[in-house]
Formats: sequence, C-alpha cells, structure tokens
Amino acid sequence: MGQPPATAKAGVDYPIAFHISGIHVRTPCKGETCNDVVYADAIVDGKRIELMGDWIWYPNYSSVALFPGDYKGRLFKDSKKNAGPIFQQYELLLRENTIWRCTVTGVYE
Repeated sequence: MGQPPATAKAGVDYPIAFHISGIHVRTPCKGETCNDVVYADAIVDGKRIELMGDWIWYPNYSSVALFPGDYKGRLFKDSKKNAGPIFQQYELLLRENTIWRCTVTGVYE
C-alpha cells in the first residue's frame, strides 16, 4: 500500500533553496488504482521547474504538508545523461523534519 513520509536524517545537509509558488493535486488512475499526486511549481537556482511527488501515504492517509513558500532541499538522484534537469529527484525538508521526495517533470523559460 505505501509508506509514511520519510524523515530527515541527522547530519544531512539541505543546501538548495526552493520557492514553491503553486500546488496542483491530480488523481491519475491505472486500472482500479487511483492515487493523489501533487505537482508543485518551483523556482530553484533562478530556474522555474515543475516537481511531482506523492500527496497521500497509505494506510494512515496523512497528507504531505506542502504549501506555497520557501523550503530547503537537496539533490537526491541526478537525471540520466543528456536529460538536463528532467527526472532529477529532490528531497524537500518540510515541517517536523518530514521529507517530500519529488521528481522534476517540467522546465519553464
């Protein structure tokens, strides 16, 4: 079913500044399974990007506390060669030491 949100580990640095300017929740379905997904409009290093990640974890149905505002984060996994920022994975540090793992799914000019 899913897992509770990850928490920040002691000693891990979150050096990247993120500004989230918009949140969009969508519910894509595959067969009989539908899961809420959040898309966030963000500015990172002066570049506008779209981030995508899980909105709700099962079975306790606790939602991610992601709202427009400023966050700290880190690159969790780089994209494959020649993909640029698309598919890079980040961890954003949220309240109560919770981590939101997300993937870059869009780049804007």
